[in-house]
Amino acid sequence: MKTAKVLFTAMALLWLIVTVSCLIPISLLLMPFLYVSKKYYTEWILFFFASISAIGIYPIGFLYRIVKWKGFKKYLRQLSLSIDISGNSIAGDLLNDNFITKESVHKFGVVRETISDNLGENERDNTLTSFGRRVTILLSVFDFDHARKSIIED
Repeated sequence: MKTAKVLFTAMALLWLIVTVSCLIPISLLLMPFLYVSKKYYTEWILFFFASISAIGIYPIGFLYRIVKWKGFKKYLRQLSLSIDISGNSIAGDLLNDNFITKESVHKFGVVRETISDNLGENERDNTLTSFGRRVTILLSVFDFDHARKSIIED
């Protein structure tokens, strides 16, 4: 296990070096754009750094967890929840336009809420579009009544 730990740590550090090396030219290419939006240049640089880092670190971390194996089922559950929350934040506008009616009071895109929670609340309130209902039916194939079980009262 010690060899695997050293190997994966070395891979992660190598990827960090690659990330920083890639970020510098990208930042230079984006300088005109960053200059125009002076107020947000820090956010843009942090966003690109996080995105490039994630491309390499996530697979390395996932493989390391498989090798470690202890607590893998709980890890997968936590990872699924994290991806669900991220998806809600990233695609909130898209989901609002396609999954729910205009009358809905439970909008997607709220930080720390899951897509499933929003689907469940809108299913309960009968404010899902036909496409949104199909998605909840699809989720129910894998986990019966998934959306309604996912509701967390605010």
